[in-house]
Amino acid sequence: MFLKKKFKSYFSKKRHIVVVAAIVVLLTIIGLNDYLPVGPGNYNQKQIDKIHSSAPSYNFSFAVMGDNKNSFKIFRKILRDIDNGHYVFAIDVGDLVYDGEKAKYRIFYNMIKNERTPFLVALGNHDIGEGGAENYFDIFGKFYYSFDYNNSLFIVLDDANEKRIDAVQMNWLEEQLQRNYQHKFVFLHVPPFDPRPEWSHSLSDKQNAQEFINLMEQYKVDAVFASHIHAYFDEMKNGINYVITGGAGSELWGTDADHYFNHYVKVQVDADKISKEVIRFPSVDYNWFDRFFYNIWTYINGFWVTHRLFIILLLIIFILLIDLFIGAIKNYLKEFVAKSK
Repeated sequence: MFLKKKFKSYFSKKRHIVVVAAIVVLLTIIGLNDYLPVGPGNYNQKQIDKIHSSAPSYNFSFAVMGDNKNSFKIFRKILRDIDNGHYVFAIDVGDLVYDGEKAKYRIFYNMIKNERTPFLVALGNHDIGEGGAENYFDIFGKFYYSFDYNNSLFIVLDDANEKRIDAVQMNWLEEQLQRNYQHKFVFLHVPPFDPRPEWSHSLSDKQNAQEFINLMEQYKVDAVFASHIHAYFDEMKNGINYVITGGAGSELWGTDADHYFNHYVKVQVDADKISKEVIRFPSVDYNWFDRFFYNIWTYINGFWVTHRLFIILLLIIFILLIDLFIGAIKNYLKEFVAKSK
């Protein structure tokens, strides 16, 4: 009996030591994730250097996508498909993460860092929340930039504030558009207008948006790519092609099978000719019920993947407290029984 009590006491102490050690380890890992940098920095420029080092060709293709923020399954499928293709580069036009926490950026970066295809990003409105603008800059570099490949110029803008493109950036944009290239492509997150008449999920400063559209028409830009709207739309407006590609894995609320589906866009440049192909991926059934519950599951899964260490830590602490509480109750009952005899 004495040995049994000693064993129980020893086991209980050891168990508590293991639990406390697990808590310390998890706290250390969580703290390091918040402190350590995500990647070596200046990521976009490194991808541009890779593009410039590739063999030049007047016949090439690139991939465009946007709004993957909560997705892991669909977005990983898109990344694999791009790496199996023959793209000069791919670009994600924003809402890379649900919000700008470093932990979320770390997960996104770990998903793209081993891509064989140079992978560029633009800044979305979800990417700047929770200190995200600073985290984005530390990982990817400038908020807006441009690069070229043979006969084509690519301009990436920052309109993540959802209101306007600031004056300094507009002046820079016009300077870029004045450069002599056969093809010019512009990328930004929030579109200058919403292709859906009943909606206005676009830049809120309509005068600024019109100034942007005027520049596109003045300099005869080949195509403008945006996301922000979780769907696919493609239309010509006064000779300019505007493409919404927001189907890289984030929630899909609409039920129109022609627009609300998971996808990315393949753009083919053949000398003076440009063509596009929509690469579709399996999407949830086109009804509100299935889409609602799938979107809820997407949020839950995204929260789990991002915060699983913290969730495990809370569970361990909760179990430890319950164990201590039960132990205290047992001791109290033993003392009560002993006093009553």
